[in-house]
Amino acid sequence: MKIKYRITILFTLLVTFILFFVCASIYYFSDLNRKLDFQRRIRNRALSTISLLVKVEGIDRDLLQKIDQNMLISLREKSVIVYDNNNKEVYRFRDEGATLERPENSVLQYARDNGEYVYSKGHRDVIAIKYRAGDHEYVSVAAAYDKEGLDKMGELRFVLVVSFISGTLITLLSGLIFSSRLVVPIKKITSEVKEISSQNLSRRIILNDTKDELHELSSTFNELLTRLQQSFEIQRRFIANASHELSTPLTSISSQLEISLQNSRNAEEYKTVLLSVYDDVKNLNRLTRSLLELAKASGTSDGMELSLVRIDEILMKLPVELRKTNEQFKVELHFDTFPEDEDKLLVFGNGDLLESAIKNITLNACKYSGDHTAIVGLNFSENELKIVVSDLGSGIKEEEQTLVFQPFFRSKSETNSEGFGLGLSLASRIIKLHKGDIQLTNNQPQGSIFTISLPIARKFHLI
Repeated sequence: MKIKYRITILFTLLVTFILFFVCASIYYFSDLNRKLDFQRRIRNRALSTISLLVKVEGIDRDLLQKIDQNMLISLREKSVIVYDNNNKEVYRFRDEGATLERPENSVLQYARDNGEYVYSKGHRDVIAIKYRAGDHEYVSVAAAYDKEGLDKMGELRFVLVVSFISGTLITLLSGLIFSSRLVVPIKKITSEVKEISSQNLSRRIILNDTKDELHELSSTFNELLTRLQQSFEIQRRFIANASHELSTPLTSISSQLEISLQNSRNAEEYKTVLLSVYDDVKNLNRLTRSLLELAKASGTSDGMELSLVRIDEILMKLPVELRKTNEQFKVELHFDTFPEDEDKLLVFGNGDLLESAIKNITLNACKYSGDHTAIVGLNFSENELKIVVSDLGSGIKEEEQTLVFQPFFRSKSETNSEGFGLGLSLASRIIKLHKGDIQLTNNQPQGSIFTISLPIARKFHLI
């Protein structure tokens, strides 16, 4: 079902319920007021009759009946009976065609005990009311039919039903018009989104001037498109760079083999060629492994094997691991203070990936530092820990600091150094998979500082 019809139906149901409640309330309270007013009129008639009968000396029943017949209070099918202490009739009157209402003794006794008793008999309302005159106690029972009041209630009921039906129809029509106008901007957004494809990701949804939810939705779509466009561009550059990096050693291997096969050579020459091919194969192997690790770190943390990892244990391995890579590489660990709560040393994640990320950043610091030394520090806060890796190298230019975490990016001043430009990109993706962050700043007076922030284990699932 289209949203405009759902809005119309819900809007109509809501207003219909309100109309029904209002109409029912009007009818209920009007009918209640009619009943109370009619009972008051019957009560006055009963009290007037018994008051004349008891207080006016010399009045006889014929005169009192004439007075009842000519009372200005209009009551239809009225009847009045007055009972004494012994439940004997001392007076009675009824309109022509009306029947006398003779209640049971229990009703008379209830009226004597409680003052009055009101009930309905057929289409007439009846009231039995106690009246005391000296030592005598009387009960006057009056009954009448409220034809005028019921006729007015019928007219009111007809007006309310017509108003309810017409109000519902008007609500349905206005709701349809309202919902149709409401979804016009949504249709416009939908049509604009349908025209956007992978070939024209630079196109954006036109934002309206009203700062409403639809403006926020359009803005969110535009931000999503911007992220998609950046992802496509990164993927395109990654594929192009990966193809280039892979083709270089493959081309070198094939050309060397082709040249060596053109003529017969001695063992020493074949050995030289094989050693050169072996170096190219090792580079190709390292590049392939780096690409696989980068692909593994490009997903989400949902598919990783996560466990509690002590960061200090990973950092303790760095000096030995980097010395295996190059004997000139040194790592200085600066742990000024350890927290009293050991839980602050624990992070929730994949130990192998975290070790690879920290090792890549530290290896990068050793490679470009003048003395091949990386300084690694560990700081703590309430909800996260920070690993600070600094070096004393030539530093990274400010315009290049935003590019160093992209795959295959290498600074123009470091093109002669070994590597493929994948280490920092891989480290950045691993840190983000663990809901952390990595920042690059310039060291003073020279060098660079990489700051890795990771949430401690008990805060991991709250992020």
